[in-house]
Amino acid sequence: MNKSFALGALAAVGAVMLIPGVAAGLSRAGRPLVRAAAKTGAVAFDEFRKAGTEAFEAFEDMAAEIREEMEAERAAEAEADTETTSADDLREAQAAGRA
Repeated sequence: MNKSFALGALAAVGAVMLIPGVAAGLSRAGRPLVRAAAKTGAVAFDEFRKAGTEAFEAFEDMAAEIREEMEAERAAEAEADTETTSADDLREAQAAGRA
């Protein structure tokens, strides 16, 4: 049997005997720390949720602006196509009248 193994085993047995007292002391002392950590976590969760909501709204606004720009471009293209078609029809009518 190794000397360091025996020392480690003895330390483990001593720790196991002390655990009930240590655990009770830590739970009494640790309760305010756990409550503070939980409160901090809840506040952080709320802040992240608010930031996520704001980011989502900003993204929705940007998407709506892009849709409006695309619709305006399509309307301009359609108007340009209509004007081109009208000019072509006028030319054809004039050519037909001359012929």
